[in-house]
Amino acid sequence: MHTWAKRGIQTALFTGGLLMLGTGIASADENVSPDTPAGPLDVNLSVPVDISKNAVGTLGKQVDIPAIKKEISTKPLTDKLNGVLAPITGSGVGRAASPVTGAVNGLAAKAAGAAGQAGDRLGPVTGQGVATENREAPCEAGGPSNDPLMGNKAVGNIAVPIQITGNAIGLLGNAEVESDSTQTYTHNTEIATNGAGGGLAGNAVALDWALPVQIAGNGVGVAGRGKSKGSASQSAATTGNVATSGANGAFAGNVISPQGATPVQISGNAIGGPLGHGETGFNGASEASSGGWISTHGSHGAVAGNVLGTPVALPLKVSNNAVAGGGDADVCGGSSTADATAGGTRPGTPTYIQTDGADSFLAGNIAQPQPALPGTVVGNAIAAVGNAAVSGGDTGQIGLGGTATAGGVSSTTGENAVGSGNIADAPVAAPVEVFCGVGTLVGNSHAKGCANDVTAGAGGNTYTNGNGGFLAGNSANAQPAGTAELFGLAGAVAGNGSSAATENKNVHAGGYNGSLGNDSSGSGNVVQVPVAVPAEIFGAGGALAGQAGATASETKTVSGGGGGNTQDDHGSISANLVQVPASLPVQVFGVGAAGVGQGSGEATTNTTSTAGGTGNANGKEGFAAGNIGALPVSLPVQLHGLGAAAAGNGFGESEGLTDSGAGGHLSATGEGGSIAGNIVGVPAASAAQVFGDGVVLGGLGKGHAVNDLTSVAGGSAETNGDGGSIAGNLVNVPVTPLAQVFGDAISVPGVAQGAGANNTQTAAGGESTTSGIGGSISGNLFDVPTAAVAQVFGDAVSVGGVANAIADNTTNANVGGTGTSSGATGSLSGTTNRLPIGVVAQVYDIPAEILAETTSTFANNTAVSTGGEEPGINLPVTSSELLPTGLPSLPNAPQTLPIGAPARRADLPGAGTLPVQLTGPGVAPSLPTLPVDGLLPQAGLPLNGLPLNGLPLDGLPQAGQAGLPLNGLPQAGQAGLPLDGLPLNGLPLDGLFTGQLLPSATDLLPGQGMHIQG
Repeated sequence: MHTWAKRGIQTALFTGGLLMLGTGIASADENVSPDTPAGPLDVNLSVPVDISKNAVGTLGKQVDIPAIKKEISTKPLTDKLNGVLAPITGSGVGRAASPVTGAVNGLAAKAAGAAGQAGDRLGPVTGQGVATENREAPCEAGGPSNDPLMGNKAVGNIAVPIQITGNAIGLLGNAEVESDSTQTYTHNTEIATNGAGGGLAGNAVALDWALPVQIAGNGVGVAGRGKSKGSASQSAATTGNVATSGANGAFAGNVISPQGATPVQISGNAIGGPLGHGETGFNGASEASSGGWISTHGSHGAVAGNVLGTPVALPLKVSNNAVAGGGDADVCGGSSTADATAGGTRPGTPTYIQTDGADSFLAGNIAQPQPALPGTVVGNAIAAVGNAAVSGGDTGQIGLGGTATAGGVSSTTGENAVGSGNIADAPVAAPVEVFCGVGTLVGNSHAKGCANDVTAGAGGNTYTNGNGGFLAGNSANAQPAGTAELFGLAGAVAGNGSSAATENKNVHAGGYNGSLGNDSSGSGNVVQVPVAVPAEIFGAGGALAGQAGATASETKTVSGGGGGNTQDDHGSISANLVQVPASLPVQVFGVGAAGVGQGSGEATTNTTSTAGGTGNANGKEGFAAGNIGALPVSLPVQLHGLGAAAAGNGFGESEGLTDSGAGGHLSATGEGGSIAGNIVGVPAASAAQVFGDGVVLGGLGKGHAVNDLTSVAGGSAETNGDGGSIAGNLVNVPVTPLAQVFGDAISVPGVAQGAGANNTQTAAGGESTTSGIGGSISGNLFDVPTAAVAQVFGDAVSVGGVANAIADNTTNANVGGTGTSSGATGSLSGTTNRLPIGVVAQVYDIPAEILAETTSTFANNTAVSTGGEEPGINLPVTSSELLPTGLPSLPNAPQTLPIGAPARRADLPGAGTLPVQLTGPGVAPSLPTLPVDGLLPQAGLPLNGLPLNGLPLDGLPQAGQAGLPLNGLPQAGQAGLPLDGLPLNGLPLDGLFTGQLLPSATDLLPGQGMHIQG
């Protein structure tokens, strides 16, 4: 190779504070081993280039682009530099540096001694002796001998493979290509060094980054045709483990290791420009891996054995899309996958990072942001003006997906140390994806057969130990897992669009976090913020003046974090646990909306969202130790199965199965402690949902939904404050705020139909148990279970239209449980204080119509329990269960209203019943004379229901006599008082009258307005 070619590229690389100039070009036939052991400085940037089988069609002919295969690399110069450093390492230069080395080693010895003295001083602080095992520091000379750089390493292992293949561009002509290309690049750089016993020794900076770029299988047509088919696969690996030590050293054995796996894929796209046709059916695959495991030591050292690991898994894809702008674009089958792995696992002890900081100062700490963030834009069809289609081709399916994995399990220790063994953990797993969506401005766009399968995982469990330490062994963990997705969507302005997609996704971040804080101060504490947020819109179609239809289904699992556990006997401000897990599914699916057109959406989901887990803390015989604060929240927010239209047709249909959970069982103890073992828990199990509703404004809207939801937060809680002071107290405030609107129909005017079947189960908290026997202000229980359930369902509202509402509701909400405590109340211990609060407000079966037709069909089965009791307020608003004069249900109120019987009038006779003897067939009875003056009530007194049995009527005037006008009784059908329903118990009426009626009450007795009907 010519000299000028070797010097063709000049650049500067700055890594770990070291500057290196110069680069060169190495051809493929040069003998360059990718696994050459790294020297003190090993910075390698490699750019392998593979350009093949690309073509441009222009002016009636196809032009094939020449192939290029070569590698651009800095490695030749790096090897020479390491070769120059090797003789220096073996020369007397290392010995010349010994005064400096000796001074630094002296500093290390002093720092290590100070750390040991600090550990000795912890005994009086905690009131307990400090364990002395493993306290003896090894006697080491310090660092690799004769090494002027004291075993420090700076390594950069960067690879950017570029693969450009199978692209066809029709520019004023036609081009067609077929490619089957593979590109592989591997470079491994191991770091094995040692700074034990040294000063400023054995530190490592390791940058591993694999960034393969694939541009393949794209078909582009502009006033011509570009057609591509075939496949391309690409993989890049920049791996390497790091092993060092800073034990018994100062500023030694520390590791900084960024590890990036970021494949970029642009493949299998079809673009139809003006008057052009783009077509492809291409399979693209990308893979990247970087870094490895990290192992070091910081025991007996000062500022030693610390690790900053930043594994980043970020696969990016823009593939299998069809875009038309004045032309036609077709994706006929194909697939795209991208996998990324950052970090690795150590054999034997399956850990990503392992270090220690026992008997040390500011040693063995771990900081590890660990993102796994797949980014995807695949399988979409967009038509501005023209036609765009994505289809499954011969197989009927386009395979999409990939994996992203970052980091893993980590462990350390800070026993008998100061500021050591702490962990800051931030794993993040969150795919961001837009796939199998369509959008049409003027034209047609269709995307069908998309199947997406994605797995994203970040971090894992963490373990540390702060026994006997000061500000040691603490663990802070932010563990968000979620998704941000748009898929299976269709939108049309003035055209047609349709989409169909399926998905299977598994996302998790972090895991269990454990620590110890025995005989320590400010140690062994754990803070957890695990979050699960599946956020997405799918299976929705919306049309302004065209037609849009979408279908989608998914199975999704999203989990953030896990349980937390910390243990402490005889500690001070140690082994406390704080948990704030949140499960927050935010989903919109199965929605159809239309302006002047037709929009439909159909979707099903099986979603499991979980954040955190159980919690345990032990503060036995400690001060401000073993306490737990927990705020688990489960809150699904969902809109699904909705149909809405302005002047068109909107149809939405959905089936949602959602399990959301946050936190779990809590246990603690503060026996014999002071301000220890207390628990404050506020678990909130909630939901906010709108589903199965139809709404129209001059059109047709139908929404049908099946909703099966479980929302759980927290669990039972137990602690113990026996023999303690302000210990083992339990404050538990479980809450369930639930809001749902479903199965409703609203038309103004138009035709609306809403149908919602609801099965909702919520549970917040559980049983509460504590004890304060022999304690002071201990073992007390404060329990406030609170439920607020608001539901609107089965209501039909219409103005000049038709509205049909159908709702079937089953809701069970359990908030809290039984509570028990024990102790001597004279010392304000062992008391049980409970205040259940429950409100249920439901509006259902309400037909409201104005010049319209409405129907409502419903079923309601609601059960709410607050601490084992029914809600204190139950307010149903329904046409069938609450009359205008009705009252709400108040289960805890007195069962009888404080309204006494009406007072008897003083002027009414106190005699018994009236024994009226009526005999003789067909004739009036013989009525003896009756002195009625003053006997009967005055005008205006109603005698409804007055008993007549047993009243002495002897002496009543005979028929026709003055005062009793019985002559001329009215005939049947005339005005008067019929006998129907008159209570004449025991009267022999056979043959009494023939077709006649009794005279009216006003004719029979004196006094106006008398009324004696039964």
